[in-house]
Amino acid sequence: MTLRATLGEGNTPLIASAYIGPLLGLSGLFFKLEICNPSGSYKDRFIAGEVSAMLGLGVRACIATSSGNTGSSLACYCARYEIPCTIVVNEQTPSAKLLQMQAHGARILRVTGFGVSPAVTENVLSLLSEFTGQFQAHLVVSAYRYCPAGMAGVETIAEEIRGQCRSVINHVFVPTGGGGLFAAVCRGFLRTSGSKPHVHAIQPRGCSPVVSAFELGADRVLPTQSTTQISGLSVPFDIDGTLALRHLRELGGQGFAVSDEEIWDAQSLLWEREGIYCEPAGAAALAGLRRAVHLGAILPNDTVICLVTGHGFKDPDSAHRAATRHVPILIHENQLKDSLLKAVSPCG
Repeated sequence: MTLRATLGEGNTPLIASAYIGPLLGLSGLFFKLEICNPSGSYKDRFIAGEVSAMLGLGVRACIATSSGNTGSSLACYCARYEIPCTIVVNEQTPSAKLLQMQAHGARILRVTGFGVSPAVTENVLSLLSEFTGQFQAHLVVSAYRYCPAGMAGVETIAEEIRGQCRSVINHVFVPTGGGGLFAAVCRGFLRTSGSKPHVHAIQPRGCSPVVSAFELGADRVLPTQSTTQISGLSVPFDIDGTLALRHLRELGGQGFAVSDEEIWDAQSLLWEREGIYCEPAGAAALAGLRRAVHLGAILPNDTVICLVTGHGFKDPDSAHRAATRHVPILIHENQLKDSLLKAVSPCG
């Protein structure tokens, strides 16, 4: 019997909005907290499937590409199942994600231009495919094109949402990079019974190949030069983008390209008004929802789900920016009572 790799991934909470929903005039806004997975992102669903496949094949080593979370998750699971892993990352990968990989013992290679230049990214993937085939290592890329068995595990997000939400689901907003997550969520809903929600793709304006193709009415995704600082969503050429584009139209969704500033603002709103500590990419769905509400695409009584895909500890730089608005105050003991009174007074 094949060993199934697991660290208890999945079954993440679906929680009702306490503040943002009413602020946007929505009575049924929910957040799917993929930040509660073992390594802090939805990628654990993918990696559990891939490592299970590796164990079944007797793989002795693996190589992965990652903007951060795939590598963090892979390093975590490979440590548990004693599989040496090497992870190729881009220069913009946040230090906390690198630290997470290093702590689990992964070997990390940072490649200039990877994840930014479409030509470099494509060349790296081509070289890795050739290398892993020659040396019988396993190539891990979070995309149906490379790892369909692992991506099938991501489809469980939709199944869980369906089981957790008592209302008919009208809209689901999904942060979209290479397109794999978006395609997986759509496939999950397509294979479950009941009405199908509109599933919307959200990308940063500085790297939005899926949304651009959707808006142009194109049937495939074209390469682009990435300028976004939202590292987890910087995928400048078609990995699963064309697949995502097809599912976007199939489920009647829309594509929303939002600025990095809109994503950071949504991240701060989640932190300060919902108590949800997510990384920037994890807040992209909310940024897209806010745009959709502004455009009148959402009705007040619609049931809306936003995926929150990665934990805040993944990107401490964004947390530092927000924290500067709430600087600790150094006081003497005799100032404590007055400071407390000021803190609890209506005027703050």
